[in-house]
Amino acid sequence: MAESSLGGRGAAVSPGARLRPRLSRTLATARWREYERLLDTALEHGYRVIGVEEWVGDDEAGDDEAPLLALRHDVDQHPRSVLPMAAIERDLGLRSAWYFRWRTADQEVMRRLREDGSTIGLHYETLSRLALERDATTTEAIDALLPEARDILSGEIATFVRLHGPVRSVCPHGDSRIPSARNASLVQDRNPAEFGVEFDVNEAMRGRRLARWLTDRSRAEGSWAEGADAHDLLAARVSPILCVVHPNNWTSGPSLWLDRLLSTALPSGHSKRPRRPLRTGIDAPPV
Repeated sequence: MAESSLGGRGAAVSPGARLRPRLSRTLATARWREYERLLDTALEHGYRVIGVEEWVGDDEAGDDEAPLLALRHDVDQHPRSVLPMAAIERDLGLRSAWYFRWRTADQEVMRRLREDGSTIGLHYETLSRLALERDATTTEAIDALLPEARDILSGEIATFVRLHGPVRSVCPHGDSRIPSARNASLVQDRNPAEFGVEFDVNEAMRGRRLARWLTDRSRAEGSWAEGADAHDLLAARVSPILCVVHPNNWTSGPSLWLDRLLSTALPSGHSKRPRRPLRTGIDAPPV
């Protein structure tokens, strides 16, 4: 998440200004038809729509003359919001790549994705979690954690595979509470094989000539980052586009809050995992 620039750096923001986006998100309706229209637009303009893992993992995937839209789904919250989005893709004959945090690694959801032919990976936050646990806030203190965090990440990926099946790739998650702890730095300039995967999809974007990195937001935040109009980009056949989509941004506000409330009462995923907290915070793997 980026810092808010409302009112300029250091300017006071009224409580009402903070409340309005939250209230708008809480009352928002689901946007599944909007997502379906987005994919319909891509297909109507001749796009090849594939998961980012297929694009990165297949040297010939980008050689087609058709414009390319690569889909990456980061499941940060509300794992059940994956299913309606995946159903839209399935009905259109599409498959994509889904990256789950430990807190969202729902066994049934992932099983259904695999049955549909989509791919699964770990959305890791190893370094930021360790830095918060150790109260490491300076660049020097965070850098000192890198060797240990890399060892931990290797173990996390092995655990994820053991619990949820094989993975080819992983993807870093950011933490706005400690933005200086970049989880991506764990794999940067490293051989991904030492972590037990073929590639990290963020790292794999280095050297690729992306025409646009299109990142979604909730409707209350403007739908797309940097004020982008996804339909205009598709109509212009801009290519290649990496489209990073968070399913929880497309579900309804009441559904999102219900999921958070239920997560405080119900264990999620592996039976030995602790219950998930109401707030999305530190995300630890199972013991």
